[in-house]
Amino acid sequence: MNGHQATRADDLRLLEMLHLRDVEQWTAGQIPTRFGMTRSAVLGQMFRVDKVEPLDCLCRRKANRDGGMKPRWWRGQA
Repeated sequence: MNGHQATRADDLRLLEMLHLRDVEQWTAGQIPTRFGMTRSAVLGQMFRVDKVEPLDCLCRRKANRDGGMKPRWWRGQA
């Protein structure tokens, strides 16, 4: 590890990459060209996200549960 502290820009980039993969069905070969990254860098980030075990949802409102938010919710638009 290089000790890089993730920034908001890093978070937004990762959210967009996940959106492209999971919603738009982009491949690991297409995503890197959008962000100027290598395919290996994208695959590494996806691997680290995917290996995290999801926690049980404690949300009371259905809209806050997994799948309850619109695509690109972090942008404040649909």
